[in-house]
Amino acid sequence: MRSDSSANQAETAGTDFKLRGLPSLVLKVIRRIIDVITAGLFIYMAFAILIQILGRYVFNYSIAGTEETATFAQIWLVMLGAGIAMRNHQHVGVDVLIVRCPMIIQKLVTGASFLLGLWFLFVVITGSFGLITIGMMVKSAALRLPLVIPYAAIPVGMAYFTLEFIIATLPGLLGKSDEATLADDNGGLL
Repeated sequence: MRSDSSANQAETAGTDFKLRGLPSLVLKVIRRIIDVITAGLFIYMAFAILIQILGRYVFNYSIAGTEETATFAQIWLVMLGAGIAMRNHQHVGVDVLIVRCPMIIQKLVTGASFLLGLWFLFVVITGSFGLITIGMMVKSAALRLPLVIPYAAIPVGMAYFTLEFIIATLPGLLGKSDEATLADDNGGLL
């Protein structure tokens, strides 16, 4: 029988980090919460759109707000889904030229790309706070919900994306994982 520590390591086996103990447990919990939220958002979005279609074309009656709430759900789904895609190494990477370079050049380019990526994510997250402030004052058209609801998806989703971005890229830069090489098609930054 496996201990909790080895079970947590198995849960994070898809990552390039070999986390142990509390960090592994925290990562597992965060990922589980994100997975449940995105599944719930997808189910709600599909249900709301189906209700809207049935109301409009079968009963000739438009159900107010379903389109708007489905749009809010889609925004959250996209922002959280970006982190899930990073976790599963599903983002497109163009590495045709870089894999032909010596390993030191690969590491330098990956390091520079990693730092630029972190800078971009920092700018997006900090820039979204101004948008959230505006969203607290502005209401949506149909249901008069505060627009902070969809705007909050930006910092939350990008913070989760940043976590997965670091987990996917940093071990390859530090040389701590055989799987995290630039030539590997399963992940990495480039």
